[in-house]
Amino acid sequence: MQSTTENQAVLQATLQRGIDAHLAGQLEQAAQIYRDVLDRDPIEPVALHYLGIYLHQIGEHDEALEKLVLSTALESDNAGWHNDLGNVLFALQRFEDAAQSYADALAITPDDHSIWNNLGAVHLQLAEKQEAIAAFKRAVELAPEFVPALTHLGSIYQADGNKMEASHYQCRAFVVPPLEGKSKEMLGISFYFLGRLAEAAEIYRAWLQEEPGHPIAAHLMAACSQSDVPERASDSYIEFHFDRYAETFDANLLNSLAYRGPQLIGLGLELVGAPAHQFEVIDIGCGTGLCGPFLAPFSKHIVGVDLAGKMLGKARSGGHYTQLEKAEIGDYLSRNPGSCDLVTAADTMIYFGDLGPVFGKVAKSLRDDGYFIFTIEVVTATDQAPGGYCLHASGRYRHGLDYVTHHLRSNGLQLLHHSEQILREEIRQSVAGLLFVARRLPS
Repeated sequence: MQSTTENQAVLQATLQRGIDAHLAGQLEQAAQIYRDVLDRDPIEPVALHYLGIYLHQIGEHDEALEKLVLSTALESDNAGWHNDLGNVLFALQRFEDAAQSYADALAITPDDHSIWNNLGAVHLQLAEKQEAIAAFKRAVELAPEFVPALTHLGSIYQADGNKMEASHYQCRAFVVPPLEGKSKEMLGISFYFLGRLAEAAEIYRAWLQEEPGHPIAAHLMAACSQSDVPERASDSYIEFHFDRYAETFDANLLNSLAYRGPQLIGLGLELVGAPAHQFEVIDIGCGTGLCGPFLAPFSKHIVGVDLAGKMLGKARSGGHYTQLEKAEIGDYLSRNPGSCDLVTAADTMIYFGDLGPVFGKVAKSLRDDGYFIFTIEVVTATDQAPGGYCLHASGRYRHGLDYVTHHLRSNGLQLLHHSEQILREEIRQSVAGLLFVARRLPS
């Protein structure tokens, strides 16, 4: 006669055969084993539970729930079984009952991130958004690289129009390994967005190995690694970068980043007290022509200069520019000395580190008492800029006030005004800048 221990061992072995068959997709074989066990013991909880799972899989939902509820009652401290019951209830759209099952599971294992994610999903179905957010955030607190919860959070904030918060979670999900097959550019941007600059630099370095000399990879690797920083962004970087985004550039700047550059140029003109329709203007780095509407009331002739031909195409459609030139701005200014009363540059100096050469060319292009109105991104307390400027990890240059004023003076430009301004928003933070108004002193 077998002992109780021997009988239990045989039962466990039998149940394991059933579970193994179930996992291998041999559903009928597994179900028969569960039923054979239940013929001998109608309330054997393991057989009840897995038979319930089987019945749900074949569409016998009422009987499935009966078995699952009974097995969970028999082993009420089994969090996994409460979770399984919740999943079946969720699939049957019995969301309130599912929420209770997930809550019962979490009462037993409060640190199970997958169950928190399930609870968040059912709160979404019940239109309980704040409860869903709390559940998903708890999941990622417990498992920071748990992609389903990160993706849910990104989707919720995207639907709310909170693009910065959405991007945070979307980037976190995107950089979860494996990284193979993912866009190097998007990985670099995501790591930068998350402040993981060393990892961003490694991605750009790998990109350069795959595509030697690629202008985006080269510039952003320098920005994120702070190694071999160039004195200015290359022409190929500027042209390649902006031509790609010509169609969506305005919408991204104005709607997503709250860009204020053109308005600041307009403010500078108001400070000058410019007469109506009198200035001949060169708008350097004009892009899609966002400054055009602010320049038009004060100008009789506006030349827009940019390296990105596709951006110029958008500027042309705006109708504010008399002339558009595809050229490197320093080269254009050098070829047109004394040709204008005003030079404007909204977010153009951010692609130059050393401002001395470009300021010199601006000064030579201006007539006596002509104006130079421009913006810069300003060096912050956390930036390392011993020479007065630095290449930020964003790929844009930042400059200090003293550095800018020094180069204005040394090129015969008198500072009339400077003021602290917010240029745009990025990574949920305002980007600090300065607006300058300067005048060319008579020769």
